[in-house]
Amino acid sequence: MNEARTVILHAAEGAKDVVRAVDAARRLHAEHPELNIRVIVNGAALDGLIAPEAPAAPEGVHVQACAFGLCKRGIDASVLPSGVETVPAAVTAIVEAELSGAAYVRI
Repeated sequence: MNEARTVILHAAEGAKDVVRAVDAARRLHAEHPELNIRVIVNGAALDGLIAPEAPAAPEGVHVQACAFGLCKRGIDASVLPSGVETVPAAVTAIVEAELSGAAYVRI
C-alpha cells in the first residue's frame, strides 16, 4: 500500500466515533477514489464495531480494529463484522503509516 496516498481516520473515544469515521471515509472515497482510506479503531470506540448499528465498511475503505485493545476489552476478533481487519496495535499501525507519508485525522 502506498502510504503517501493513504488517509488514516482514527476512532478511539466512543462507539459513535465508528459511525462518524465510516461516514467520513465513505464521503472521502466518493470524492477521492484514488486514496487508500483506513479507519483504525481502538479504545472505547471498539464497542462501535460490535454494536447492532455498526456500519458496514464501504467499498475502498479498510476498517481495522486494534487487536491489543480487543483483547484488553475482552472482545473476540471472531465477533467483528465481515470485512473488519485487525492490526496488532493501533498506535503502531498509525505511526508506521504516518512515517511513510499517510495523512492522519482524529475523529
